[in-house]
Amino acid sequence: MLAKTSKTLFLFLMLLFSAIAFAQNDVILKKNGEEMQGKVMKMNQDDLIFVYKNETVEYPVKFSDIIKITFASGRVQNFNTAPSTTALNTENHQNKAAILPFGYIKDQETSNTLMTQKIQLETYKYFKQNAVQIQFQDPMTTNALLAKAGINESNLQAHTIDEIANILGVAYIVNGLVSIVKTSVTNSSYGSVDVKENSKNKTTANSSTYNYATQNYSTTITMNVYTDQGENIYTQDHNSFWQTEDAYKITLGYLAKRSPIFKR
Repeated sequence: MLAKTSKTLFLFLMLLFSAIAFAQNDVILKKNGEEMQGKVMKMNQDDLIFVYKNETVEYPVKFSDIIKITFASGRVQNFNTAPSTTALNTENHQNKAAILPFGYIKDQETSNTLMTQKIQLETYKYFKQNAVQIQFQDPMTTNALLAKAGINESNLQAHTIDEIANILGVAYIVNGLVSIVKTSVTNSSYGSVDVKENSKNKTTANSSTYNYATQNYSTTITMNVYTDQGENIYTQDHNSFWQTEDAYKITLGYLAKRSPIFKR
């Protein structure tokens, strides 16, 4: 019993010392999503000098690459933050909307920037062709503004919707997720008959049979619309009726038409 109590006490002390050691570290959160734990040694005009925990090598870190520093004391210093929504003239956002690159998952694989931007463009086309009162921002402009602000797929979750809307200068943000999974395979066959007549007026017929397989897919799409105040005014998901790999195009149109910013 005493041994068990001593073991429990030892584990408790180890966790306590680990928590204390972690609290003694300065933590830098960078725009690319990287989290650096160690000690800020010196603050310069354009960068700082940083040493990782349990190391001695000094590394320069540019302020332009940093989102925030949480010091061991508990003090938090923010860098490169978007202006506060209350300090901006939101009238400049009126009747403007931007579509973010959609999340894309195919058979549990997510790293496909080309597809996220392709789906973003397809969504833009659906809204753009029916735009009357709302002006939809070109995806190239949207992506350029996000890149200039240091926002990418890896650190998008570190920014609120109202911050992103302010960076893009729009009143509405559209985003979503496309998930595609392989399902069944359909096997089909067809035949053909080749009829020929020779010089002796005799007719011959040759028949051929061809087999082929078609891969089927299940497609699910979620679409969201937010205001520049961060309010979610529309969220809906839909499973595509079609089983082709590009069925997401039709489903995007289905969801766009039911959103509150689509001109009916």
